[in-house]
Amino acid sequence: MTSGGNVETVIVVRPPGKDRFGDPLPGDPTPIPLQGCLFAPGPSVENLAGANQVEADGTVYAPPGTDVRPTDQVLVRGDLYEVDGKPRDWGTAGVVIVLKLVTG
Repeated sequence: MTSGGNVETVIVVRPPGKDRFGDPLPGDPTPIPLQGCLFAPGPSVENLAGANQVEADGTVYAPPGTDVRPTDQVLVRGDLYEVDGKPRDWGTAGVVIVLKLVTG
């Protein structure tokens, strides 16, 4: 997995969870450092119709066995991304995490 790009540490930000009714539990999110990741920035799009927003995508290639959930956020290079969909576990090849960032 380290054949190209810079190997870096990203931070998974895990919310405290939800109660039996689906409401968020109180408390601070738990930061979980993930070492040995590769980050591939994706395209960005400006939305100027009614709002000044920028959407950006990215992909994290994490080591095998990485536990990332669709409800997590991922801090990469100073930006806090949402996990977009379910992370894909490729077994011994690692875990692919697709990210989305909306600012503005």
